[in-house]
Amino acid sequence: MAEARYEVMPFASVEAQVAELPGPVRLTITTSPKHGVDHSLDFAERIRGAGHPLTLHVAARMVRSEEHLDEILARARELKIEDLFVIGGDAPEQLGPFSSAGELLDLVAAHPLRPAALGIGAYPEGHPLIAQRVLDEALEQKARVATYLVTQLCFDPRVLLTWLDGLRDRGIDLPLHVGAAGPIERRKLLEISMRIGVGPSLRFARKQRGIAQLFRSPVDAATRVHDELLPLVGARIAGFHFFTFNELVATWRWHEERSRTLAG
Repeated sequence: MAEARYEVMPFASVEAQVAELPGPVRLTITTSPKHGVDHSLDFAERIRGAGHPLTLHVAARMVRSEEHLDEILARARELKIEDLFVIGGDAPEQLGPFSSAGELLDLVAAHPLRPAALGIGAYPEGHPLIAQRVLDEALEQKARVATYLVTQLCFDPRVLLTWLDGLRDRGIDLPLHVGAAGPIERRKLLEISMRIGVGPSLRFARKQRGIAQLFRSPVDAATRVHDELLPLVGARIAGFHFFTFNELVATWRWHEERSRTLAG
């Protein structure tokens, strides 16, 4: 099957689903403004025994100090987490000296406890609050030390692939994991929005431009993108990064079934 990563929010409701997966399945654990990185590490510790490889999201704005970063990396090492996805984060106010992923990434890359893999985010459709020139410069800076890219939600494969060609023309050749969604129901999207809070959910929606289309036609939009890009896995893209909205088992099962069907 195609290489895939499954993003989960560290809620108790996901823990039982983790145990249902046949494994090993790459799980990526988000960090929310409400709970912070330490909560995500606690969650990682609880599900570690299931045997799935884990990726920890580290939101720069939630790191309180360089000492806190030391603690995060030490705990990640203890939990055998060898993959960090470094982002700026959605917290309206930063808790420490770091306001962006780039500011934190250099410290992580040079740290004695640096993990083997460092991921960064990318915006094929731009960002409503950040000029394209600024996005381009930041990506080039972060790509010097990162080992892979993950895009935000995008439901137009043509836009995504045109953007990717431009990226390669600029000499950025990091493996790309396409941010995608499974067949999530509108009810679940609304539920998750309430769980993470109105403010964070609005900030998430403003960054993830594809979220509006997902609300309009969640199953059709997700299936179309998945099926069009699946043949490119292993060639132009490294795989999918699924935003599961904590429908973990359903998303995994859907991806496996779609992959088998398309393989014929």
